[in-house]
Amino acid sequence: MTVATAPPDVPFADPDVSIVRLHGEACYWCGAAHATLTPAGSVATPVVGGGVRIWFIVACPEHQARRPR
Repeated sequence: MTVATAPPDVPFADPDVSIVRLHGEACYWCGAAHATLTPAGSVATPVVGGGVRIWFIVACPEHQARRPR
């Protein structure tokens, strides 16, 4: 079995996060979709068969200073 590892500066997303948040269609932290959304970094998810996928996420004005850890 291959273990998925992300680059050191990219944290893994919570496994329960909504796909619209991963697709950058809603704020990663609160899910707001009807707000001005700005880039907020990236998160990783494991890929079936090994490896990771990097997702570029967005944030609403209330969470734009927040970054994934």
